[in-house]
Amino acid sequence: MRLEELIAKIQNVSKSEVKKVAPTNCRDINNIIKESFPRSPYEKMVLGYLTSLCAEYMYPGAFHLETNELDYVGFELERGSIEVEMAGNNLGSCMRSGTITARKTGDETGSSMAGGEIIADEIKSIGNTIGGKICAKKVHKISKNQGAHILIKGVKFKRGFLDRLLGR
Repeated sequence: MRLEELIAKIQNVSKSEVKKVAPTNCRDINNIIKESFPRSPYEKMVLGYLTSLCAEYMYPGAFHLETNELDYVGFELERGSIEVEMAGNNLGSCMRSGTITARKTGDETGSSMAGGEIIADEIKSIGNTIGGKICAKKVHKISKNQGAHILIKGVKFKRGFLDRLLGR
């Protein structure tokens, strides 16, 4: 199955819709991911759901994602573990549980995450989070609203008084 065939079978982008038509074998899902070149946000989200489904099917083992620079890796992840070298934007968006490990991530990492854990060496930017935990060695930018427990080089991130006062 190819990404285009899978998309033709779904009515809208949601995890439940993708799960209905996606293969249940992680090897087949991984082949779809490897052979895809997503261009639209729609295609990127579908691939993101596929990475989450593969991690959930492999639980308690880890899903080693070999494809780099994918957006939405771990989209709505509910359990399991994903390991990726370099992720694109929106890594761990809307995740509820599980663990994602990456060397480098793009923008909006952890956006709307409610639970789970993201571990990365370098994060371009952390999006607005609801909960969960983010551990990184280096973070370039952090969005204003943070509900996640954020550790940078082992130190808990807290906005300073002036940052809060000035709305940063």
